[in-house]
Amino acid sequence: MNTSQNKQEKQFQDVSRFTRWINGLDEKDTLLRPQARKRKWIISLSVLFLLFVFSFIWFPPVTVKHKNLGKNPEEVNTAQNPTKANALEMPVDSFEQQLKQKIHEENPEKE
Repeated sequence: MNTSQNKQEKQFQDVSRFTRWINGLDEKDTLLRPQARKRKWIISLSVLFLLFVFSFIWFPPVTVKHKNLGKNPEEVNTAQNPTKANALEMPVDSFEQQLKQKIHEENPEKE
Protein backbone atom coordinates (compact mmCIF):
# COMPACT_ATOMS: atom_id res chain seq x y z
CA MET A 1 0.00 0.00 0.00
CA ASN A 2 2.81 2.38 0.80
CA THR A 3 4.20 2.19 -2.74
CA SER A 4 0.81 3.06 -4.26
CA GLN A 5 0.59 6.16 -2.05
CA ASN A 6 4.09 7.22 -3.13
CA LYS A 7 3.13 6.80 -6.80
CA GLN A 8 0.04 8.96 -6.32
CA GLU A 9 2.07 11.65 -4.54
CA LYS A 10 4.63 11.68 -7.36
CA GLN A 11 1.88 11.83 -9.94
CA PHE A 12 0.23 14.84 -8.25
CA GLN A 13 3.47 16.67 -7.42
CA ASP A 14 4.29 17.30 -11.07
CA VAL A 15 0.84 18.57 -12.07
CA SER A 16 1.09 22.24 -11.13
CA ARG A 17 2.35 24.64 -8.51
CA PHE A 18 -1.19 25.07 -7.18
CA THR A 19 -1.60 21.30 -6.68
CA ARG A 20 1.71 21.10 -4.84
CA TRP A 21 0.65 24.04 -2.64
CA ILE A 22 -2.69 22.39 -1.81
CA ASN A 23 -0.98 19.08 -1.03
CA GLY A 24 1.46 20.88 1.29
CA LEU A 25 -1.38 22.63 3.11
CA ASP A 26 -3.22 19.33 3.43
CA GLU A 27 -0.15 17.68 4.96
CA LYS A 28 0.23 20.54 7.45
CA ASP A 29 -3.45 20.23 8.33
CA THR A 30 -3.23 16.51 8.98
CA LEU A 31 -0.20 17.03 11.27
CA LEU A 32 -2.23 19.24 13.63
CA ARG A 33 -3.82 17.87 16.77
CA PRO A 34 -7.50 16.96 16.24
CA GLN A 35 -8.67 19.70 18.62
CA ALA A 36 -6.56 22.39 16.97
CA ARG A 37 -7.65 21.22 13.54
CA LYS A 38 -11.33 21.31 14.52
CA ARG A 39 -10.92 24.79 16.07
CA LYS A 40 -9.19 26.09 12.93
CA TRP A 41 -12.00 24.90 10.67
CA ILE A 42 -14.73 26.21 12.96
CA ILE A 43 -13.11 29.65 13.06
CA SER A 44 -12.50 29.83 9.31
CA LEU A 45 -16.03 28.69 8.41
CA SER A 46 -17.63 31.06 10.92
CA VAL A 47 -15.63 34.00 9.51
CA LEU A 48 -16.77 33.12 6.00
CA PHE A 49 -20.39 32.87 7.15
CA LEU A 50 -20.18 36.23 8.93
CA LEU A 51 -18.77 37.85 5.79
CA PHE A 52 -21.67 36.39 3.83
CA VAL A 53 -24.21 37.76 6.32
CA PHE A 54 -22.58 41.19 6.48
CA SER A 55 -22.48 41.42 2.69
CA PHE A 56 -26.26 41.89 2.76
CA ILE A 57 -25.84 44.83 5.15
CA TRP A 58 -22.82 46.46 3.50
CA PHE A 59 -24.30 46.40 0.01
CA PRO A 60 -27.80 47.89 0.02
CA PRO A 61 -30.39 46.38 -2.30
CA VAL A 62 -30.59 47.82 -5.79
CA THR A 63 -33.75 49.68 -6.72
CA VAL A 64 -34.89 49.20 -10.28
CA LYS A 65 -36.44 52.26 -11.93
CA HIS A 66 -38.50 51.73 -15.04
CA LYS A 67 -41.40 53.24 -16.89
CA ASN A 68 -44.57 51.38 -17.71
CA LEU A 69 -44.13 50.73 -21.41
CA GLY A 70 -47.73 49.96 -22.24
CA LYS A 71 -48.61 48.52 -25.63
CA ASN A 72 -46.31 48.91 -28.55
CA PRO A 73 -48.13 50.10 -31.73
CA GLU A 74 -46.13 47.63 -33.84
CA GLU A 75 -47.54 44.72 -31.82
CA VAL A 76 -51.09 45.83 -32.58
CA ASN A 77 -50.35 45.96 -36.32
CA THR A 78 -48.84 42.48 -36.40
CA ALA A 79 -51.87 41.04 -34.59
CA GLN A 80 -54.19 42.49 -37.23
CA ASN A 81 -52.05 41.34 -40.16
CA PRO A 82 -52.15 37.50 -40.34
CA THR A 83 -49.56 37.23 -43.13
CA LYS A 84 -46.70 38.22 -40.83
CA ALA A 85 -45.19 35.45 -38.70
CA ASN A 86 -45.91 35.53 -34.99
CA ALA A 87 -42.85 36.24 -32.84
CA LEU A 88 -43.61 33.27 -30.59
CA GLU A 89 -44.13 30.86 -33.46
CA MET A 90 -41.42 28.32 -34.15
CA PRO A 91 -39.66 28.57 -37.52
CA VAL A 92 -40.97 26.11 -40.10
CA ASP A 93 -39.75 24.95 -43.45
CA SER A 94 -40.85 26.61 -46.70
CA PHE A 95 -43.48 23.96 -47.55
CA GLU A 96 -45.38 24.60 -44.31
CA GLN A 97 -45.17 28.35 -44.84
CA GLN A 98 -46.62 28.00 -48.35
CA LEU A 99 -49.38 25.72 -47.06
CA LYS A 100 -50.34 28.19 -44.32
CA GLN A 101 -50.37 31.05 -46.82
CA LYS A 102 -52.60 29.08 -49.18
CA ILE A 103 -55.03 28.21 -46.37
CA HIS A 104 -55.21 31.86 -45.31
CA GLU A 105 -55.89 32.97 -48.88
CA GLU A 106 -58.69 30.44 -49.34
CA ASN A 107 -60.40 31.02 -45.96
CA PRO A 108 -59.94 34.68 -44.92
CA GLU A 109 -63.01 34.61 -42.63
CA LYS A 110 -61.56 32.10 -40.18
CA GLU A 111 -59.49 33.43 -37.27
